[in-house]
Amino acid sequence: MKKLILLLVALAAMLSGCGLVDTQADRHRRFRQMSNLHARMIVDEWDYIWLCDHSSNMTQWHPRVGI
Repeated sequence: MKKLILLLVALAAMLSGCGLVDTQADRHRRFRQMSNLHARMIVDEWDYIWLCDHSSNMTQWHPRVGI
């Protein structure tokens, strides 16, 4: 009985779209989204490497952070 229920659940999952079916347009859209995310992450990490994400200590005017 358990095997029959598991088989029905697996069959329902495959028919509802939880399988490995993927169109070429879906793959291209997902690739564009991931490329966009990686490009934004590179900018953030580049700023972190060159310490551009912190304010300078050379000035007397400091931004108020955390308000």
